[in-house]
Amino acid sequence: MEDDLYALLGVSRTASQTEIKKAYRELARKYHPDANPDDAVAEQKFKEVAMAYEILSDDEKRKQYDRFGSVGSPGSHFQGSGSISDIFEAFFGGQSPFTSSGFGTQQRNSGDDIEITVSITLEEVVTGGEAEFTVVLPLPCETCSATGSENEKLDTCVTCNGHGQVQQVRQSILGQVMSTSTCPSCRGFGTSIVDPCQPCKGSGVQNIEKSFSIEIPKGIDNGVTQRLSGMGPAGLRGGQRGDIHVRYVVEPHSRFSRHGDNLIEQLWIPVSHAALGSEIKYETFDGTQTLDIPLGTRTGDRFRYAGLGVPKLQRRGRGDLIVEVVVDTPQNLSKVSEDLLSQLAEELGQPINVKSTKKRRKNKKNE
Repeated sequence: MEDDLYALLGVSRTASQTEIKKAYRELARKYHPDANPDDAVAEQKFKEVAMAYEILSDDEKRKQYDRFGSVGSPGSHFQGSGSISDIFEAFFGGQSPFTSSGFGTQQRNSGDDIEITVSITLEEVVTGGEAEFTVVLPLPCETCSATGSENEKLDTCVTCNGHGQVQQVRQSILGQVMSTSTCPSCRGFGTSIVDPCQPCKGSGVQNIEKSFSIEIPKGIDNGVTQRLSGMGPAGLRGGQRGDIHVRYVVEPHSRFSRHGDNLIEQLWIPVSHAALGSEIKYETFDGTQTLDIPLGTRTGDRFRYAGLGVPKLQRRGRGDLIVEVVVDTPQNLSKVSEDLLSQLAEELGQPINVKSTKKRRKNKKNE
């Protein structure tokens, strides 16, 4: 069985709808059961071609197939190569519309997946921690043990006659085409409950508030999602539980900003420290470090602490902590300070305009 729907029709992945329709018509005539009586191979090929056209002729389904069919996606129903059976599951609720009996097996009754958002600090990203959240989930009803019935009495669904699916006939270019869908009366179970459980009203689930505490993955980035498999909403009448997708939002930090696996801080230092050099006690997420400011440091100079940045998610090692210096120009100087700076300017061969200085002092007094 061919896994590539485009290859099934013999067209390129950039084929237009006209080309897809033309290829389908030619193959449908070639493999149609009327033209190939008692030929099981031709019948199967006809079904595969019809299924390929069903998807590729629909713009929305084609986009989903192009996006997920060959590369997979955590949120899609199918992974990897996008085989025919997987695509049936994605687009037709787990059932091929073309089966020998016209009916398939009961539709899977798993609970839905949900996504919640958790805010964490940058420090928790670096050093780790636990995130806690509370959410209301549909969980298995304890009264009826998730069956939905008070006494486990079930009747065959009269709508689908117990198959869990109903058939529909529609017209196509080849005539009448039969497809299947989940029975709207029994929701695919094939049975109806005689005496519904009162607490859950026959659904087998009840909404319950549940609290979670999960370990924050070190190095997690803003917007990244972590999946908690099988911890989400329960399916109806004993169906499997879905997943919880935890999306992390990292709160802005007052000092550090993150750039990949590195942390960067702009550190303001006095001009005297920059000119004469200094030794500064510097606080990091890993404790107090010593920062040696060399003589003559200028704005924009950077100092690196190797291995004190963000842990590399699901890998060994950490990024670096980078300190970028900004020299703080002093303001509101006293006359003594101004005189000292003037003397320094003279010493460095950078004389200050004395009249300009006196004018600034006069304007300052008048403010």
